[in-house]
Amino acid sequence: MGRKPKTTGPTSRKNPDAFKQVLTRMSPGGWKALRMLALEQEATLNALAIEAFNDLLRKYGKKPSVENPLAD
Repeated sequence: MGRKPKTTGPTSRKNPDAFKQVLTRMSPGGWKALRMLALEQEATLNALAIEAFNDLLRKYGKKPSVENPLAD
């Protein structure tokens, strides 16, 4: 039996399939650098990840379409 998906944010509580999750692994140094960047930018790690995914889509000529489920 699979785990039930974690629901976060207003939209996903209404519709758990509205957003998907990404799990990644990184070095402790990379994690620390991202945490520091998030603090400096007064942003969440999730917001930084959304920005990075959209930048990656732009890089390859795709429309930036990743939305932040935690944004109001």
